[in-house]
Amino acid sequence: MCRKTVIAHRKFIMQSFDWGQFIASTFSVLLLLGGALWWVKRNKGFSAHGGEDKRIQIVEALPLSLKHKMVLIQVDNQMVLASVSPAEVKTLHAWTQGDNHVA
Repeated sequence: MCRKTVIAHRKFIMQSFDWGQFIASTFSVLLLLGGALWWVKRNKGFSAHGGEDKRIQIVEALPLSLKHKMVLIQVDNQMVLASVSPAEVKTLHAWTQGDNHVA
């Protein structure tokens, strides 16, 4: 290609750039990202304790290693201490919230 043809082609491309379409596309992408963020916050939540009206809640989690952790779970008025690993979940102890005994 001739140098003049290349320069003329570049000028044509720059002149045909549509700023309105660029702004509308950018706004649309940002709107979709905002909607996705709202949906995730609404359905899953980012807080550690979630909604207080749920029957099953993870009260506390203690990492023991990279793949193992100990979890304290509340189901209605019952507390369950469980050990969680990739292979299994073991119940270590369960008690009702009103009990004042040491296991």
